[in-house]
Amino acid sequence: MVCALAVAGIMSVAPAAWAHGDGEGETQEGYLLVQQALGHLAHAGEDGIDAALEKIDDTLATTDQEGVDVGLVVEAQGALEAGDVAGGQALLQESITEAVSDLPPAVGSETGTTVIPSDLPGRGPLGGLDWAFLGLSVLLLAVGAWLAVRLRPADTVRSLQARLGGAQPLDVDEQAAGMEQA
Repeated sequence: MVCALAVAGIMSVAPAAWAHGDGEGETQEGYLLVQQALGHLAHAGEDGIDAALEKIDDTLATTDQEGVDVGLVVEAQGALEAGDVAGGQALLQESITEAVSDLPPAVGSETGTTVIPSDLPGRGPLGGLDWAFLGLSVLLLAVGAWLAVRLRPADTVRSLQARLGGAQPLDVDEQAAGMEQA
């Protein structure tokens, strides 16, 4: 309880961290900004309109608009402001068609990544140590089963209850009362 109150107290006085920062490290390429706007619309739908409009504003304000049809971006901005997500997405996608067509197609293993994991080797047949552990495990299992049968009690719980005449075990309070009387 004390820990929960301490954490709540710390969380209430801690300043909020802004994820977007002050613009440092953000891309200034119009093509990438349009892709980010499309991502907001694809993932959040109507809830992503504000974030997409922010990226569109950044696209229109940037100087690097190579491969972007700015007229279509402005039309997409109008469509999104009117609430037409599908129309805005189509216009944004069409606005970067030139930039997308300039990209080389990914073929086979040439997807643009340089990291290709190697295949994991197979298990292979059991070796000498594997067989030894397997044999030891089976032997211990057999010894455990033999000991369980050999050392089991002669009377079962049911036979003990029948011998006692079906008497139920005494309650703790009844045992204490019986001891006081004796």
